[in-house]
Amino acid sequence: MIKKYTSLLLILPLFIQAQTIEFESNLTADLSGYIGATNFAGLGEYEIFLDTNTGVLDKPIILVDGFDPGDGRTVQGLYDLLDFTGSEGAQNLGDLVRAEGFDIVILNFPSYFRLSDNSLLNIDDATDNNADLVIDELDYPGSILVDGGADFIERNSMLLVNLINTLNADKVGDEELVIIGPSMGGLISRYALNFMENNSQDHETRLWISFDSPHLGANIPLGFQHQFNFLGFGLGDDLNVVALQGVVNGLLKSPAARQLLVDHFEAHLTAGSDVNFDPTKLLPEAHPYRAVFETNINSLTPTGYPQNTRNVSMINGSGIGTPYQSITATDVTPGFTVIDDTFNDVGPSTNATIELNLTPAINTTAQISKINVVFLGFITIFDIEVDAQAPSFSNGVDAASGGLFDIGGFTADLGTDGLIGDFLGALQLDKFSFIPSVSAMALEVTNDEVNWFHDIDLGIPTGTGDTLNSTPFVNWYMPDDNENHVQLTEQNVIFALSEIIPETLSNIDFETITSIKIEKNPIRNELTLLSNTSLNNATISIIDITGKSIFSSKQTLERRTTIPLNLDSGMYILNIETKNNYNYRTKIIVK
Repeated sequence: MIKKYTSLLLILPLFIQAQTIEFESNLTADLSGYIGATNFAGLGEYEIFLDTNTGVLDKPIILVDGFDPGDGRTVQGLYDLLDFTGSEGAQNLGDLVRAEGFDIVILNFPSYFRLSDNSLLNIDDATDNNADLVIDELDYPGSILVDGGADFIERNSMLLVNLINTLNADKVGDEELVIIGPSMGGLISRYALNFMENNSQDHETRLWISFDSPHLGANIPLGFQHQFNFLGFGLGDDLNVVALQGVVNGLLKSPAARQLLVDHFEAHLTAGSDVNFDPTKLLPEAHPYRAVFETNINSLTPTGYPQNTRNVSMINGSGIGTPYQSITATDVTPGFTVIDDTFNDVGPSTNATIELNLTPAINTTAQISKINVVFLGFITIFDIEVDAQAPSFSNGVDAASGGLFDIGGFTADLGTDGLIGDFLGALQLDKFSFIPSVSAMALEVTNDEVNWFHDIDLGIPTGTGDTLNSTPFVNWYMPDDNENHVQLTEQNVIFALSEIIPETLSNIDFETITSIKIEKNPIRNELTLLSNTSLNNATISIIDITGKSIFSSKQTLERRTTIPLNLDSGMYILNIETKNNYNYRTKIIVK
């Protein structure tokens, strides 16, 4: 029976408001390798935005949420992440594919309570039982608050496995799934697909798009981590910047951050201290959770990546090693000074000098953090200096090309008063490299020695020449300049559409009378068609990705026909209709 979901939908032009469906996983991930972790099944929620042609769930595309501490993105917020600005103005990738007959399914990981009876309660459904104006564990004695957006990747992956099985059971027809994993969503989807293949489960997925995902790890500059932690917890009750404590506890100490960051502040702490760094631990060091995660995700398939899908990557970091820029538009280099300033009156008669630098150049030891607090101008309360050393095989990761994290994402809820305001005003960077390019491309690494500044040279995906690097992806999009993390642009949207929409959309009847090929694709200012027979009075039309017709002509197609065109760069649909109403459709890309 065809499922119309009419009771769930309010139909609007180019938009269908769906209903959020909450579900508990029927699978429990094995987290036994993580000290302090508890095994239990997770809670997820999803919405289905059906296509705008038939309203039938038959071509699902799953968009998996990524790292989102506190679940700050609603499902609609995730849909809005598909917005981009192109030559046609403001557009949305979800709207475009839905107009082509695909359905968008958004998977979100909410915050929830695991109650004393082991049941799960979405925080949106929770009650302030103790009337203290805060909804937390105190409202539910014996409960644990789980931050789904920053929870263990494995637990969230099991929710995706459940959703994949649900969609494959509910969809109409036999169209295989497309899964898009932005950021940590790329690792969640990678783990889920690996898990299903390892357990001989058919995920019925034809295409997996990894979108700026940290396959070799993510980065938050260690100097930032040290300063946030020390300023939040190390100054003492009267001076601690309490607003930073949430950043440390909710973000840096989250299970996901411990799994992903290639250099984590907790690994540098002196034994027995929550704030002081061990001066002997100079080299980059990850949290112990990271090694456990890498073992878990890589042990499920021979390569550590799905084997039964077409695997492609879109990244936001430069593919040619272009440095990213400081606030003053200078190149960011290893050891770059982010802050070097003195802040007055951070407390009664108290001043603070703060210096923060990015990790240094290869084989170099240098200071990355300094906090000097003085009372009455001459009594030193704190004088903290932290050094770091780059390994022998790479400059420090902080200045590498990569998808850029807006520092405002750390500080949006911290206010601008006092030391926080002074700190933000003194920053020489407003962004940092969060997902290094070599990580998003998952370049093959020997002995875990990642050169974050490696000169990426993958040739072209369909090339037959030498490939100087190795990647698990068969196709990719890499910009020349560094972009904001998981930012959609007209160029990467064109790439995504070229992968999502099948190469040939013609009907079988057409293929029985002739064979048509495009001589070269992408094209520039002309389209050349090759045919094994002559076709009289063929109607040739081209539409853009918004559905607008931008070319139409009726002519005879010879064995080789060249059609002059003057089109903006982008992806288009070519349609050829014969006088017998046979149709041939395929996509073309204009450079």
